[in-house]
Amino acid sequence: MPVHDPEYAAWLLDSIRSGLVAIDAGGTLVALNAPGHRVLGCGGAEPASLLGRDCREALATQPAVVQRLVEALDGSERPSRAELVLASGADRPGPTIGYTVSPVRGPGGAVAGAVLQFRDLTPFERGAEQERLRERLAALGEMAAGLAHEIRNPLAGMEILTGLLRRRLAGRDEELALVNELTSELRRVAQTVTDSLEFVRPVALRREPVDPVELLEESLARARSRVPFDVDVQREYAETVPELRADGERLEGVLTNLIVNAFEAMHGAGSDPARVLLGVRVESADAPWAAADAGPELVLTVGDTGPGIPEDLRERVFYPFFTTKQRGSGVGLAQAQKIVAGHGGRLDLESEKGQGATFRVRLPLAAEPA
Repeated sequence: MPVHDPEYAAWLLDSIRSGLVAIDAGGTLVALNAPGHRVLGCGGAEPASLLGRDCREALATQPAVVQRLVEALDGSERPSRAELVLASGADRPGPTIGYTVSPVRGPGGAVAGAVLQFRDLTPFERGAEQERLRERLAALGEMAAGLAHEIRNPLAGMEILTGLLRRRLAGRDEELALVNELTSELRRVAQTVTDSLEFVRPVALRREPVDPVELLEESLARARSRVPFDVDVQREYAETVPELRADGERLEGVLTNLIVNAFEAMHGAGSDPARVLLGVRVESADAPWAAADAGPELVLTVGDTGPGIPEDLRERVFYPFFTTKQRGSGVGLAQAQKIVAGHGGRLDLESEKGQGATFRVRLPLAAEPA
């Protein structure tokens, strides 16, 4: 097939894994490949539906991209590489792209247009973030192991002493109540030490076929046994759910903790109605901010109708040892995020004050991470 064939040229552009967008000297959009269309989040069902339109109209959702294309029409050479944060149309920023923009020259060197090539940097940023997390966990693990040894020995001695006190105070109910409260607090500290050690240990996953719907239902049953709470359960399960290769036991622990947190949030706030949303769906990689080479994701949702999480706490709730509860070690969500990241996925939170909170466990359905 001759290379000047328009259909072949379109196949060629769409086969490039990086995004590409080009305009002519008058600012008309003349080229936009499928990866570029997906990452930029332009309107239109297909890239071809935008061609022939003024770039300011066709790429209205990405004014910064339009600005760089139009500026390149002056013929000046630009830096070989730069970065840009795309608009997403939501409250959060879009992905960061690394791009190169240059004028397109025709016969005699005259500027005939401009072309911008780019790559979504989200996968690279996510990989760097995971590497930093591993480094922090390694340092934290060394410190926690030393602290655990120093704390556990005195705790064991204090538990022995409370046992002796309990025998000596037999029949003195008021004093025994104080000793029992002291014993309870000592055990809580010991549990915090144990939770801390569990958090800093590396995650060793045992992958096996898992049914996502069964996983959520079993997690709901376990959560009810831990925190008996009368709540309406709303299920939104896709008709066809693919089998997942994952560590079912660890993911069940993650989902159980999320459901327990939902129960407790509504119970403490007296939410009416008290409702938990459980969801399973497959999300394709054609979201405006998805990476050009991303694969489909399985999304497991746990939502509630509680008071929500204040905006200033939405990032901090994932920090180790941070908690808003009177009792608790504050490692539950941090541990959940660590386990999900070990599966190559991520744990997202959406919440508005007074309108509940929704956690989404996003797991890749493509190749397993190394």
